[in-house]
Amino acid sequence: MGHVRRQETRRVPVAMPRLRSDRSRETIEAAVLQRLRALVGGLGQSARAIEERTGVTNAQLFLLQHLAAGDGSSVRDLAAHAHTGQSAVSAIVGRLVTRRLVRRARSAVDGRSVVLTLTESGRALVRRAPEPPTTRLLRAIAELDARELRALVRGLAGLSRSMRLPDQPSAMLFEDPAQRRAARRAARHST
Repeated sequence: MGHVRRQETRRVPVAMPRLRSDRSRETIEAAVLQRLRALVGGLGQSARAIEERTGVTNAQLFLLQHLAAGDGSSVRDLAAHAHTGQSAVSAIVGRLVTRRLVRRARSAVDGRSVVLTLTESGRALVRRAPEPPTTRLLRAIAELDARELRALVRGLAGLSRSMRLPDQPSAMLFEDPAQRRAARRAARHST
């Protein structure tokens, strides 16, 4: 991933009650749920607004903006930037190629590798598009100090374990592969 410049921000301390009783535990659990609702709701609302405004998903815009910053990336480069697997990125890139926002070409340096570049339509879309929620989230994560970052990883890992969520790479944020496959099937059958 490219380096994100840390912005100087004034940290507002979050008061967390001590666990002295079941009542204080309830208060903390309620605070966690409220913060998760705010985070998921805010990111989801932003992602929907982007899709309505640009016609591409948050994940697609995130990859398009990375390509705009330095044309000539590979699927591997994009996957590293997005902190996800190459197969997830490859599927999204396929949709961008189909929409003629991205072009695939053999590398002039190594004919075995494929280079991705934006088309003029892709560049125009990126110029008018707002910042995707994934970019905002990565910037916010980069602004956390090491202690906060470790606590966040531990907390999210514990929450995932408690919910018995699979410990595997998932789709990029707000990119539902099953929904996209169903839309493609419906489009094929309607023509």
